[in-house]
Amino acid sequence: MRYFWFFFLLAACSSMPAPAYRVYRFPSQKAFSGGVSRPYETLGLVRSKVNFQTLDVNHDETELCRNYFNKAVQDLVRIAHGKKADAVIDVRSVVFLEDGSHRAYTTAECADDGFEGQVLAQGIAVRWKTTLEKNP
Repeated sequence: MRYFWFFFLLAACSSMPAPAYRVYRFPSQKAFSGGVSRPYETLGLVRSKVNFQTLDVNHDETELCRNYFNKAVQDLVRIAHGKKADAVIDVRSVVFLEDGSHRAYTTAECADDGFEGQVLAQGIAVRWKTTLEKNP
């Protein structure tokens, strides 16, 4: 009976799933953290939210935050394409403070309660203008 509990506890502890981690890249051709010099038409504000597990011993909190911020930006681009946009400009991470106010940052900033993290991103969906040059 004693061996039964030993193997039962060993199997129960070893069967816990590891947090799934996938590397997300910033879509640098479709998302811009600042303004752009190319002429564009503004279509509107787009927002995204990504929740992620922070109890990952293989990755530190800063790396997790940056990675999932990149995923949130990819989601912004996907949402903007649904609105017929070509790109997203002025990409920001948004953090809500305890007093109800919020701050927008150009860098990846996340909220973390010790178990689960959250990143909020927003940007402006734009459509590039085509400039037609007249021949003299």
